[in-house]
Amino acid sequence: MVLQPANRGLRFLLEVAALVAIAYWGFETGDSLPVGIALALAAPAVVAVVWGVFGSPKAALPLPNRWRLLLEGLVFGAAAAGLYAVGHPVLAGVFATLVVGNHALMELWDQ
Repeated sequence: MVLQPANRGLRFLLEVAALVAIAYWGFETGDSLPVGIALALAAPAVVAVVWGVFGSPKAALPLPNRWRLLLEGLVFGAAAAGLYAVGHPVLAGVFATLVVGNHALMELWDQ
């Protein structure tokens, strides 16, 4: 079925989009250009490291399913909240809807 690989691809794109959204939030919320740049670099870096260690499919320290779901909710929720906070509520809603739909299909197809 061609939809299952497409759903995995969407998941990857959503993960990248979450990092971009968090970086954008960091840049926009910085009080000055140097602070904005620092937040734009540091915030997604921290999220990427935590995701890589605990949440990715090949995580060094994989979490049990319920804790992994919580981590996913925090990461994707932070991205949507960041978009909302910097004045993009429609984009935040679209992003959150795609994440929920993607997760539902992943559960349905046991991905």
